[in-house]
Amino acid sequence: MLFNVWPFIWPNQKKLLGLKTATDEQKTRARKIALFTSRINVVLSIPLLYYMGTQSHGGF
Repeated sequence: MLFNVWPFIWPNQKKLLGLKTATDEQKTRARKIALFTSRINVVLSIPLLYYMGTQSHGGF
């Protein structure tokens, strides 16, 4: 998940927030990449949180 944030989400968010100059075309592409990788992080977080919770509470 950390690999998704630093090389993909954060640089693209900088473009969208105006911290880094970008054309409209680059912003459109950055929006798609940031959205896709953010969704991947959410999907990966669900099993991570599940297994962390069950491990500390006597699950599997």
